[in-house]
Amino acid sequence: MQRAVPRLPVSGLRDYILEFASARGVVYVETPADKLADTITRLSDDEIHLDEIERLLIALERAGVVASNSVVPLHINYLREELNVRSV
Repeated sequence: MQRAVPRLPVSGLRDYILEFASARGVVYVETPADKLADTITRLSDDEIHLDEIERLLIALERAGVVASNSVVPLHINYLREELNVRSV
């Protein structure tokens, strides 16, 4: 059963996501579909390199621990923090 994250943090996202996944025993496991997607993006000269946190977000959604509508804001907030970009 997917559920929304109660209160989405806007800072300290790396630690929050690591702890959130760890507390629920969620780890990222690469699937054949992931490998295919990597190959397709590489061949189209559009490689994407996901870091550990981004892979954990995928795993949390796949495990049904976090709903899609919560993963996207978490990812956005994480990227804003990592890239030091403020919201508009």
